[in-house]
Amino acid sequence: MVYKNGTTMSEIIYANKGDNIKIPGIPYEDRFRFARPIIYDGVPSPEDLRTILAHGTEDTLITPWSLDVVRGFRDYVPSTFRMVTQAMDNLLVSQWFGIEEDWEPEEDRVLLQLQSELDAKSATIDAAIINSRKDYGGIINKAHLINRIYRIGRIHGHLEDRDSEFPFLFGSTFDDPETWDETLIGIKKMFMEYFLEVPLARWYALKTRTQEISQQELDERFVYVDWLKEKLGDNLAGVLLYGSAARTDDPTKYSDYDNWVRVRDVPAAQRALAGTCPVVIDGKVVELEKDGHPEGSHHIGIHLFPENDDYTCRFIRFLHDSREFLLHTQVLYGEFPFIKVRQDEVVERGVSHAYIKLKTIAGALNWAYTLPEKLMGKPALFEFIVKNTRFFFQHALNALEGPQLRTKQDLTERLAERDIVIPPYGEDPDYIRGAILDSMENVLRLQSEFLHSGREPNFDFLHDTTEYSWNHPLIDQ
Repeated sequence: MVYKNGTTMSEIIYANKGDNIKIPGIPYEDRFRFARPIIYDGVPSPEDLRTILAHGTEDTLITPWSLDVVRGFRDYVPSTFRMVTQAMDNLLVSQWFGIEEDWEPEEDRVLLQLQSELDAKSATIDAAIINSRKDYGGIINKAHLINRIYRIGRIHGHLEDRDSEFPFLFGSTFDDPETWDETLIGIKKMFMEYFLEVPLARWYALKTRTQEISQQELDERFVYVDWLKEKLGDNLAGVLLYGSAARTDDPTKYSDYDNWVRVRDVPAAQRALAGTCPVVIDGKVVELEKDGHPEGSHHIGIHLFPENDDYTCRFIRFLHDSREFLLHTQVLYGEFPFIKVRQDEVVERGVSHAYIKLKTIAGALNWAYTLPEKLMGKPALFEFIVKNTRFFFQHALNALEGPQLRTKQDLTERLAERDIVIPPYGEDPDYIRGAILDSMENVLRLQSEFLHSGREPNFDFLHDTTEYSWNHPLIDQ
């Protein structure tokens, strides 16, 4: 393993260039016609990454990985593993990954990837509509995602047959911004269908939580609940607060109110909230003309859910840490169903999400390196990318030490022991470029450390048929 202060340089041991996988009918931007996966024998340094990106071409998407990361993909993101190694010599595949020429990804590992991707990738659709966070490339990316997830699920028998409708274009040509909200509404509807279709094994007892705070707290701290009632009327069924604002009543310790909002008609709610860009300023909800975070404001995050207990419990179950979500949330209005997920499942789902987020940094490398100005003025997007380092570290520790809530300060201190720092946002293009490169190296280092711990994945939960009561004797082990 090569550390940041190590003296050896990583070498490229495998590289391939092929067509960038596209869904027929989707009018992709022309930038990346080809994809070039690269594997290093160790952890590439920022200079290694800078060199390979600088020698790339404008039409090629470069994805640099360490050998250890690709080994992790084999267990947790098998479709990516297959894409990276598809042109690799069979002897090398056997030597490096211990699999034979006719290897096919195990169905349970594909299912775990599918469930994690559904959970992670569907969460940003409402923000795109409500906060006007959409552009041509973003719409195309989401259309690609929903079609790609269908292909993975359909090939392995985890989703119902819709081949006669594929590809899913949602009646859109994608070139008219006035239609983008309706396109996103159609994509969200399909995501919700997928959630209810993917197979499940274990059964967990359900408990319903109702409003857990006083009217005085609503009036003083959560004034946006009344705003939601105004906007949604009888459509509103529940509001659940999560994140930092649910763990403290000190407004200086959080910048956002992150909420799950349950409604009886999701498309109607999406249309009612479209383009509102809401924030709380001086105890009042203000609708902005465009997405932003004025000084002294708290952004209102809204993720819409159908009033369907099965859907909500599946979403909770597929989270990266459903136990933390159970312990550190508050029902502000209405009711929400909850399940208590067994800890072995919590750990594996967290690692699965960590690997999927790892792909986010790699995907950001090309455009962040060549067009860092796209991140200027977007601190939330910048932080989403660089904080993946801390996210991966938390879930690696959950797997190695046992699940527990670790504060940002706890993780920051332990990362500092490894000479890893989460960079703050900065406006300078060169700074942004360097921060993304450092983040990629850091998360690859953590992944390599995790792999060399010797821990083995345990996917028993994907075919365990046990029924677990809320206080089952195994639930907390």
